[in-house]
Amino acid sequence: MSRFGTNSMPKRIRVKYCGGCNPRYDRTAVAAKLRAAFPEAVVAETAGDEPDHFVAVVCGCLVACARHGELNGRAGKAIMTSEKEYEPLAAAVRASLEREREQ
Repeated sequence: MSRFGTNSMPKRIRVKYCGGCNPRYDRTAVAAKLRAAFPEAVVAETAGDEPDHFVAVVCGCLVACARHGELNGRAGKAIMTSEKEYEPLAAAVRASLEREREQ
């Protein structure tokens, strides 16, 4: 078994940003934190060849204007509008990766 679980492909966490017209926090820091927290996963802002495992929609303010209807992760999607929402996002990603490992 590889370090990625039963499937040798790393799980992909897709990050979708809003347009950034009124950011209240450093949105790109969220992707950096996800990369540090989940080194076994690929954190990417662009589409890949494989389906996304989880989608994180990172909006800079409460308007949450980022278009994301077409983006769906196999294990879920979370919409973040403030720095305070990073921990729940990370918990959701962690839980989804743990469920995947158990299968």
